[in-house]
Amino acid sequence: MATRTSKHALEAEPPDAADAPGRFLCHLTIDGLDHHSDPAKATRLRGRIHAAARTAAEQRHTTYHATDTAITIGIAGPDAQHRIDQLRAALATLATKHGWTLRDAPR
Repeated sequence: MATRTSKHALEAEPPDAADAPGRFLCHLTIDGLDHHSDPAKATRLRGRIHAAARTAAEQRHTTYHATDTAITIGIAGPDAQHRIDQLRAALATLATKHGWTLRDAPR
């Protein structure tokens, strides 16, 4: 009987429940990505944004929505806001240089 109870307890809460999508989700939207007419440069800049997002998120669940003018990145987890703040800091120099707007609300 103890084995059965333990099995049900394990099934009730997976070991990574704190990382489950939807528990804590914070967003960062980067607007103004349409300022570059050179497609190669725009692709490189989007790649740098994506790399910064992957670094900030580490192994957390992420969401990613991109349009021609904006990218919205969501990071889930109990420390999601801290990770979004890290991402904002990592992109601050690029945002200033290229005239991007960074905001917390998803588009």
